[in-house]
Amino acid sequence: MSRNQKLAFGEIDIRLKPKGSVKEVIAKLSRGLMLPIAMLPIAGLFLGIGSTIVNLTTQDNQITMAGLHVLGNILKISGDVVFAALPVLFAIAIAISFTKDSGTAGLSAFVGWLIFNAVQNALIITKGHPADHHTDADGYQFLWYSFMGEAGISKFESIFTSNVGIRSLSTSVFGGIIIGFSVAFLYNKFKNIQLPSIIGFFSGVRFIPIVTFAFALVLGLLVSMVWPLIGLGLYAFGNALSGAPVGINSFIFGLVERSLVPLGLHHAFYAPLWYTGAGGSFELDSHVFYQGVDTGVTWKQAIWPDGNVPEVHPEGDQNLWMFINNYLCKSYSITTVPGGETVKFTVTLNNWYEFYKPGAYAPNPGQYMQGKYPFMMFGLPAAAAAMILVVPKGSENRKQAISIIGSAALASFLTGITEPLEFTFLFLAPWLFWGIHAPLCGISFWLMNILRAHMGMTFSGGALDFIIYGVVPDATGHTANCYWAIIIGLVLVPIYYLIFRTLILKFDIKTPGRGAAVKMFTKADFRAKGSSANVAPATNATIKPHDKYAVLAEHVIAAYGGATNIKNVDACITKLRVQVVDQKIVDKEQLLQLGARGVIKPSPQSVYAVFGNEADVIKNKMNEILFPGE
Repeated sequence: MSRNQKLAFGEIDIRLKPKGSVKEVIAKLSRGLMLPIAMLPIAGLFLGIGSTIVNLTTQDNQITMAGLHVLGNILKISGDVVFAALPVLFAIAIAISFTKDSGTAGLSAFVGWLIFNAVQNALIITKGHPADHHTDADGYQFLWYSFMGEAGISKFESIFTSNVGIRSLSTSVFGGIIIGFSVAFLYNKFKNIQLPSIIGFFSGVRFIPIVTFAFALVLGLLVSMVWPLIGLGLYAFGNALSGAPVGINSFIFGLVERSLVPLGLHHAFYAPLWYTGAGGSFELDSHVFYQGVDTGVTWKQAIWPDGNVPEVHPEGDQNLWMFINNYLCKSYSITTVPGGETVKFTVTLNNWYEFYKPGAYAPNPGQYMQGKYPFMMFGLPAAAAAMILVVPKGSENRKQAISIIGSAALASFLTGITEPLEFTFLFLAPWLFWGIHAPLCGISFWLMNILRAHMGMTFSGGALDFIIYGVVPDATGHTANCYWAIIIGLVLVPIYYLIFRTLILKFDIKTPGRGAAVKMFTKADFRAKGSSANVAPATNATIKPHDKYAVLAEHVIAAYGGATNIKNVDACITKLRVQVVDQKIVDKEQLLQLGARGVIKPSPQSVYAVFGNEADVIKNKMNEILFPGE
């Protein structure tokens, strides 16, 4: 048995490197990214419904059914504004994530974001300034790059956007992450500062917005100097990925993204490809092509002929898909220049790149999202069926297997929440996860890409997102080609079922229901056990009657070795992430009895317990007990 990996049920030690602190930082980053991402399903739903209503009530740029059109606009703009504000939301969420949910840090992050972008805005001057500066396509000039000449500056046409109403550099979520980390650092360093009595009012946390103001000003100047070049590098990286032979980029993405799930690092991996130019971009100032011929009309003029152009800069796979589906997919009637001929054509998700720089970089919208649908809706449920059906027929344990694994399979199909099911076989046989499941996920992404599916998503690839971002676009003529998800999924069903069934039987993997020793404890088990668990309470805190999560938190603290052994408590969607002083005294078996589906040790001072969707509630109760008043 390798010292780097233990294959015992309920535990997997992933000490691939001794640098646990790096993993812990990335884990916190992932948790911070998930806070705003959790809002995207409702925002995407509003955006999609609103856009559909607006498109149905607009014919040849003429509005019909004005009342319904206004309602559609309200829904559309309400959803769109969340996607547009993702960078500042990331800044706030990351600052909170690294400061034990401090509201002061969140407020300071927003202040920092405003100053950060205001400084950049001050360096953008309008066309016609007496100084010999150069302009972007909108008539704006950027101070730092005046030395490049007209040919050089033309490369920077897409580096500007609007951030919370401030025209500045398109630093996207990277800018938000930079501000979030900066504010978290300042908060943790200065939160207890004591100033001279004459200005003592500004001591402690009230000093944080002040120091953030000054720091963000300097940071804005520094980023202004270097970001245009970094932005171009991201776009070049996106071009290289999109130009990878036979869509191999999507296979690599799917393989790596799933492989990082056990470590909790997958959110940090996919965020740049979903929200920055690394995942693709769309230049509104480029010209529309028709049958390979330049029409002389820009996309801005085609999409918004009335000149009422919103400040948008679509970049990143998810943002790009939302933009194309909700703004670009419609019928156009434009007058070309020169010649004055009227050209009529319809743009869909399937053909949009035929009108956008033919032969140039044109990413497939959805290439880093849609691959989840086949394995989440079909593949994993088929693996679940295999785990259920290997239990002897007529056995009492068959019902147990159906209850435990069947509910997880249904969650995977409907909502795309796969961690309970994936962790079931991850803890029993990790090689099934990394050796079989992760490569099949990569293949799913690859096939969806090369077969020209164009599906979006907001949170996960279950049936609900499938309807909103596949069925609805197809029904409204946007041709997302969602049928490929079903076809590929049906192909994966026998593959997953036969492989998992064969390997479970061949290697006698103790899946739930095949042996009492591998019983997976459920919420019902914990309720039956209640406060009679053979664990001493962790503290003397008073617990409200019938507050089962407070009771559970007390026992979880004890299982982690008591309050003195816990340095920090955090959580993602399904995992309770705890930093400890001494990992050896953590009682893994007790955590499993308390309802954890498994225990992960990603670093020498971190122990994660998989409690499913209850993880965040348990975290909050533990923090109330361990760190009252913080």
